[in-house]
Amino acid sequence: MRKYMKLFSALILSSVLLLGVSSCSDDDGYSLGDFWESIVTVNEIGNGTYDFTLDNGKKLWVAAPAGLNLKPKYDRAIINYTILSDKVEGYDHYIRLNGFYDVLTKGAIYIASDDQVKQDSIGNNPIKVHSMWEGGGYLNVYFGYNAGGKDSHMLNLVSAKSDLGINDEVVKLEFRHNIRGDYENYPVRGYVSFNLAPYKAEGKEKAVFEISWKDFGGETKTKTIEYKFGTETTQPDEGFIENTDTNLNIY
Repeated sequence: MRKYMKLFSALILSSVLLLGVSSCSDDDGYSLGDFWESIVTVNEIGNGTYDFTLDNGKKLWVAAPAGLNLKPKYDRAIINYTILSDKVEGYDHYIRLNGFYDVLTKGAIYIASDDQVKQDSIGNNPIKVHSMWEGGGYLNVYFGYNAGGKDSHMLNLVSAKSDLGINDEVVKLEFRHNIRGDYENYPVRGYVSFNLAPYKAEGKEKAVFEISWKDFGGETKTKTIEYKFGTETTQPDEGFIENTDTNLNIY
């Protein structure tokens, strides 16, 4: 679990690793000095070979740097990239990958409301939700909490129903945080994505979620999110990563 703490602690750093940024342009009119940061789904297409899918459905192929040896830990990531071309061989863009940051990716879990042992183990400590949105078939959360580096924290999306509320008109879930005895010396921020695939029930066009969490001060907050099946979504105000408080690392 300590790897999660290292992941989240890195978010307090403000530097972004860039490779060979220059002011020239490629043949398709893209400046090699321009870059984007986006949350993506990581797809393994071969042994140690990966491409990326943006939440609007566009596909990205890593054309540079040559010989890049990616070792993704999860199905989601934030990438810093430079566009090299438009559509080529089934991809919307070829890109140069400047930075890569793993995003913790999980699924919703069931915990009975009367199972006190599991309720205690999952925790319910305060957490700040800066933004929450559906994109790419995931519930994405940009969060913040206080940490001290003593131990790793846990994040989960919890349902009180054994079927995860799949057949409910409004699916009620809790975003839960367990501080696990850590100190609260400094603020950290991070991203987590929860896979919503189980909610794509046959015969339904969408799923509506009511997500609740405990904010600082003990206040319970909620947000309603609609996930329409069969449509690719992107929300530039939340889904496009414009802040630079992430530490993007190249493997």
